[in-house]
Amino acid sequence: MTEKTTEICIRVSQNEKKKLQKNAKKSVLSLSSYLRKTGLKEEIYSIPDKDFYKIYVEISNLKNEIFSMTTLKINERLEEIQKDFLNIYNSKKVGGYNGNN
Repeated sequence: MTEKTTEICIRVSQNEKKKLQKNAKKSVLSLSSYLRKTGLKEEIYSIPDKDFYKIYVEISNLKNEIFSMTTLKINERLEEIQKDFLNIYNSKKVGGYNGNN
């Protein structure tokens, strides 16, 4: 790891600082790391939250079980997953989360 010894100072509004901190937190990066990666045009990944991960697990489980299920049961599970996904998505959207870094 390269030693970081040079400092860059920038001015931002209070609102911009909050947004930058929020984006850094979503990416599980320090603010400094987030700003470095952004400035150097490096890839930044948001960590999916636990609710969306739960949906992923449900889809994976369905994929593994699908050949031993009836069409009716598959449709029921897909409807449950769809409903869960929309509930989670809409709750995040209302809370200001939009999935962008």
